[in-house]
Parts: sequence; C-alpha cells; structure tokens
Amino acid sequence: MTSVRFNVFQRLIRQWDTVHPYNAAQIICLAGQADPGAIQAAWEKAVVSLGLGPLHIRWGRFGYEAQSRAPGLYDVPLLPAGADLCDYVSNQLNRPFEVDHYLPLRPFALQQEGSYYAGLVYQHWIADSYSIRLLMRQWFMYLLDPAQARPQPMIFPRGGYRRYFGPDKSRCGWGGQILMMLQGARRLRCVRRLQDPNSGDFTMRLAIHRLPPSALAGALEFARSHHVTLNDLFLAAIAGVCDRSVPSRIVRRRQNLALGTIVDLRSRSRENLDDLFGLFLGYANVICQRDELRDFPTLLQSIARQSRANKATDQAQASACWMACAMLACAFHPPRKRIPFFRKHLPLLAGISNVNLNTTWCAAYHPHPLLEYLRISPTGPLVPLVFTPTTLGDQFHFAMTYRSAIFSDAQAGQMADSFTSSLWPAKLGVK
Repeated sequence: MTSVRFNVFQRLIRQWDTVHPYNAAQIICLAGQADPGAIQAAWEKAVVSLGLGPLHIRWGRFGYEAQSRAPGLYDVPLLPAGADLCDYVSNQLNRPFEVDHYLPLRPFALQQEGSYYAGLVYQHWIADSYSIRLLMRQWFMYLLDPAQARPQPMIFPRGGYRRYFGPDKSRCGWGGQILMMLQGARRLRCVRRLQDPNSGDFTMRLAIHRLPPSALAGALEFARSHHVTLNDLFLAAIAGVCDRSVPSRIVRRRQNLALGTIVDLRSRSRENLDDLFGLFLGYANVICQRDELRDFPTLLQSIARQSRANKATDQAQASACWMACAMLACAFHPPRKRIPFFRKHLPLLAGISNVNLNTTWCAAYHPHPLLEYLRISPTGPLVPLVFTPTTLGDQFHFAMTYRSAIFSDAQAGQMADSFTSSLWPAKLGVK
C-alpha cells in the first residue's frame, strides 16, 4: 500500500469534516433495466482495478488497501422502487463516513421506468470531480463496454499544491500571490455576511432542476452576444438570487456580496495531471457592488471583468495561499471558533461548480445508453447555497444544495425559479 501526504485543501476539508460531513455525489442515468449482480461486479472491478479500496490514515498520510476483499465491502444497494433520488442523496450527504480503514465511497442503484441510476456518494477530501468521473467511467465501462476499461491503476500524487501550482509556477510569483491575498482580504471587508441564527445546523438538502434545450441555447446566445462566459451569466443570476433571498447582515460598510467559483486546477499545471487521482481544486471570488445588483447588464459585465482578471492573475492557484493561512489559523482557534473565523474572512453567500461534459468520455455514450450525468456539491461551513450546473449534449440541469436550517423547501424552489428565470431567453431578450 502506497501512502501519500494530505495536500493543503485536503487538510482544510478534513477540518470542515469534523464539524459536519463534507460529502459530494455523482450519478449516471442509464437506459434499460438494472441488473444488481452486474452492477455490483462492475463496481468491485472498477474500484480494485484503479488501485482504490479501504483507507488507512496515519500521521498526516493516507493510502488505499487496493486488494481488500472484505465481505460486503463492495456491495451496491438497490434502492426500493419509487424511492426519491433527492431524498436519498440528501441523507447520504449528511451521513458521516467512518474514521479509519473504511471505503470512502458509497455506491447505490435505483431503478426508474425504462432507466436506472448508478450513483456514488463520496468523501470529498479524497478526490475532485475529475477524479470521480474517472472512477465513474471505469464503473460504466465494466458494466457496458469492458474493452474500453482503463487497464492500469490510477497514479497518486507525489506532491501537493506547491509542487504543481506553487507561486514559483504562476505568473505572479510569491510576492504577487501574497499581495493578491492581502488585496482580496481588504475587498472582502466591504462584503455582507450571512445572517445565520442556526449556525450550528449544517444539514443539507438537494434539489435537481432540469431545463429544456431551448434554455441552454438561449443562454449561450445571450452570453456570446455580450462577450461573457456562461459561467459569468450563472454568477450574475446567482447574485440576484442571493441579494433577494439569502439572509445577510447589511451595514454601512458591508453592502456588497461575494460569490465563489470552484476551479479545477489540473489544466493550470505545467505537468500532466490526467492520470492522478486526488484533489486539485482552487477557488476564485467575484464581488458584486450593491448598486450593480439593480442593473443586470452592468452586473454581468462587472462579473465578466473580474473573471478575466482572476484568470490573468492565476487567482485560483493563489487560493492555496489562503488555504495555508486558514490551516495555520486553525491551530490557534478551538473548533467552536473556526467556522466564525472562516466566515469573517471569507464571507461568501453562495458558490458554483460548473462543468461542461461535452469534451469528456461521457459525450461518446450520450444520449444512449448514457441518458444523464448528475453532479452534486456540498455546501460546507462557509456558504449556505451551492449551484452545480452540468451540460451534456444539449441537456442542461443544475443541482442546488442548500442548508435546510436557513431555507425551507418552498424557499429553495423559489430561488431555483429565480435563477432559471434569469437564464430564460424571453427574460434575456433573446429571439
């Protein structure tokens, strides 16, 4: 068993895990009838063939027992017919994993009319979305196209963020990244904070919303005509939702709002990380001025300018500096004071994790037999609301994860409708 060190983001998420489970999920919808035996056999082959298995955690390092054959270890429960997917996944997002020598992956299957779901809830600190898609691919291939399964195990990182994305590998260098962090901290002092009367309840709920192809086409046309990205448009829509619906303290010097975007850093490395199984994520912030929130076109252009600047200055890579400082701060704060500390210095009202799967393995098998690919992100201790849009073919849907202590299901539905209406062609003036 090969062990590797925790990187800075993994250490930070494990700190969050001590407060509430920080689990995520990915789910594929396949045409046909579920065969429980075949699904379970394919799952075991996928896990073992990639070199995964039960985790062993010791002294800042972890490793997988790849050849473990413990009874029941690779069971894939088939949910009862008629089970609600969102209810089941919501429960799994809030259910903690074990402490040591456990499989940090919980698969399941659910039969629908004419199709079935094969899903995976996982402990997020072990892997990013890219790595889990490789595991989902292996499961899919052993189930439906074994000849295309990956023949060799995954490779585990031999270094952390500094090796792959350190200041010496960015355009800004050490001085630039530290200056960027200090400037970002100053700007965040003008941002409103979450008003959270139930600060100790981090229970999550999931809702999945599917939009017709016309909505995606209209949103793309609008974004291109205004020289912004689709993610910029999503952020502008989320900003409107937060301004209207997320409870926050607005005082004289804190009237703006901040949103976070999760960024896959693999393409930003000078080394090829395609075969690495691990977690390589960063984040970038945009700050929406209060007067901009009243004018959607102005808001959209402001977000687009910030997004371009974030990319030009490698802000997502530089976020590792903030994470390192946050880990250092954890050493001087007892557990009960860590979440207030994070919220004070990174007061985000919502986050987004946006992925286009049309350039991945999924595209070759869509629309048949791969009908749909769902991704679900956790809220964590910092934000009460996370949007996870996913595009495959002309399909577009978004998962919305929200803290049930802050939003009722009815309020969450209204927020989803508000987000959707901001993307609708008629609303945007697209003909």
